[in-house]
Amino acid sequence: MITDNKQITMYKIQSIAILATATLMLAACGNSNQKKNDGSDTATANTIERVRIEKFTNGTPGPEKKNFFLRITDEVKTDSSRIYTTKSLFNKDTVGAKFEIIDFIPAGIIDGQPSDDVGFTKGKIKITSLGTQSNNLVKALGELFQMPTSDGFTKDVVLPNVFSSNKMNVDLSKKTAYSFKLFLENKKAEPAELFFNVDTYKHSIEFSEKDPSFRAGLLSAFTGK
Repeated sequence: MITDNKQITMYKIQSIAILATATLMLAACGNSNQKKNDGSDTATANTIERVRIEKFTNGTPGPEKKNFFLRITDEVKTDSSRIYTTKSLFNKDTVGAKFEIIDFIPAGIIDGQPSDDVGFTKGKIKITSLGTQSNNLVKALGELFQMPTSDGFTKDVVLPNVFSSNKMNVDLSKKTAYSFKLFLENKKAEPAELFFNVDTYKHSIEFSEKDPSFRAGLLSAFTGK
């Protein structure tokens, strides 16, 4: 009987030891997976998400109002702004531009009403060329507007007048979307108007025509001619 009791006790001790070892191994695996999910794999996934570029537009050449999409592929934070490199595809070409957006642009909608006093600013959004990709953007717009041009994107900084269509100040560190209306001065017509959105959650910049009558002015603003 004593021998049987000893055998039972030894069996229990061995069972507890095996269970403890298995638990530790599972915990180690769990911690390993946690590190993998929270570390380099996640960072890589975010990088892939941010550099994936898509179609510039679903529109086709013609008079209908167009919407345009640019993927943010790179972001640089300065003391007072974010500089976004953007790219998309049009036919077989990569199109794009660089946008510098000043942080904390004041809200333009106060108590539910547009406020011209604080809503309008200039220099808060700056548009500059990426070289060939921005030249391709001008070419794409010319084709879509049925106004073909051989001019490239201006080497100057494009500084539109900006109206903030937001009820809160812009905080580009937050994952959300902000809306603006841009007025681009040019050499051919009255300032060209565009609806302009920055989405820090989707990593995108989108703009759309207010009216096709501004097309010549928009191309003039982007080419400087």
